[in-house]
Amino acid sequence: MRNDTCRARGGFTVSRLLIASVAAILLAACAPTTVKQVDRLSTVRENPRILLMPPDIRYYLLTAGGVPEPHAEWTEAAQANFTEALTQYAASIGSNLKVLDKRNLSPQEVDYEELHSAVGFTILNNYFGGASLPSKNGQFDWSLGPGIREIGENHDADYALFVYYRDYQASGGRVAFAILAAAAGAASSIGSESGFASLVDLQTGDVVWFNVVASGSGELRQEEGAAAAVRTLFKDIPTSSAAE
Repeated sequence: MRNDTCRARGGFTVSRLLIASVAAILLAACAPTTVKQVDRLSTVRENPRILLMPPDIRYYLLTAGGVPEPHAEWTEAAQANFTEALTQYAASIGSNLKVLDKRNLSPQEVDYEELHSAVGFTILNNYFGGASLPSKNGQFDWSLGPGIREIGENHDADYALFVYYRDYQASGGRVAFAILAAAAGAASSIGSESGFASLVDLQTGDVVWFNVVASGSGELRQEEGAAAAVRTLFKDIPTSSAAE
């Protein structure tokens, strides 16, 4: 995802030890995509109507000191590219996708966007991560609650698709700091990206599909990169044929 950073690897004229240290840092930033998925869909309704909630995508610039600063221009471009890419992808595979305009969200819909983020991180920590909730017994059993049914009724939808994604891009100062840190034998982050998506049954509130992606999924600030990320994250999005 960080092509410019990756291409810069060969330009350092320093000792072999420093080159090796810097290369290790940059290769970590250019790591291949990691995807983990859970699918609880045994059947879906015929031609399922899917409501895309406004994607919660945000870009940050890491300062030399490692402080993340929100970058509005990058965020806006990424959100627009991602939404357009997902709309086109859904149409190409026959999914009936309706995009919910973020400018027209009701207070209830805003609350469920925030709830999804909280539940998503709980899933990451307690299902994919090292922690686990004894009450779950290792089962994937998560819900946003039955109250979300009202959103389905208001928008004539069967499922809601939620997206959470964060990207931290290193500034020139941060890269320079990482090089100095490597020379001193210390590791220093030069950015990361990660996200997850959930498909929620709007009749029950149950999370029936969950996908996690990190590192190298695609540069959302570019149209082609957003299309690549969408193909990775939503390769198994339900279609009408899934019910057959």
